[in-house]
Amino acid sequence: MPKRQFSPYELNHLKKFGFPDPDPNTFGEKPVEYITGHAEFCEMDFLVNSSTLIPRLESEKIIKIATEFIEKHQLSHPAIADIGTGTGCLGISIASRLAKKQTPYTIYLSDTSSEALKTATENAHRLLPSPVNLFFLKSNLLDDFPHIKFDVITANLPYIPSHTISSLSPSVKDFEPLSALDGGANGTTIINRFLNQLPEFLSFQGVAILEINDTHNLDSFSLPPAVQVSIEKDVFGVPRFLTVSPKS
Repeated sequence: MPKRQFSPYELNHLKKFGFPDPDPNTFGEKPVEYITGHAEFCEMDFLVNSSTLIPRLESEKIIKIATEFIEKHQLSHPAIADIGTGTGCLGISIASRLAKKQTPYTIYLSDTSSEALKTATENAHRLLPSPVNLFFLKSNLLDDFPHIKFDVITANLPYIPSHTISSLSPSVKDFEPLSALDGGANGTTIINRFLNQLPEFLSFQGVAILEINDTHNLDSFSLPPAVQVSIEKDVFGVPRFLTVSPKS
């Protein structure tokens, strides 16, 4: 087996967090973010661990879509939910952007993992000027949410088809939590269940933004009749985000 070679990014990341002379043989294929316990997302330093996915550059566009939507609709105090929050990177990044513009908000961050929620809570206290109006909730999708109509809902749910998990890079399949990767037979099992909950929780002008697999198209999903949908591309031009809103 060829010896691992750290990329310049990986070397810089390791040195930044106290590994000035890393030996690849020590770490195998373990991602540098799990080695250091830190990952950058939206120019912020998030704590990560084995109970959370590593935030990806592609997901940053969710923040852009969400904040532009809030601005476009002039929402003075948006109600926001971040489902499957993991590190909290989506909800906390939106909160940070809104705080800088002095826009008040209410944000619920949920996950099925108590350890992930603990990490998200710690990140919120580290990265936000105040965690007021952030609520952390253990919930399977929207099952245990209060009956609130949300203006923006973000979700990075498991979307990888089960049969393709084994073909993923060892740095992903051997280290990132399987429960956050495996989306069932077609990668849409959990997403479809979530989509059918949405009409009850989206405000009349609200939007949900979901990360999806690049093999998915609009026909991949079981959509409730009360919504309209579109797919947006990520920064690399790959179809990556399903946006859902109530039919007008």
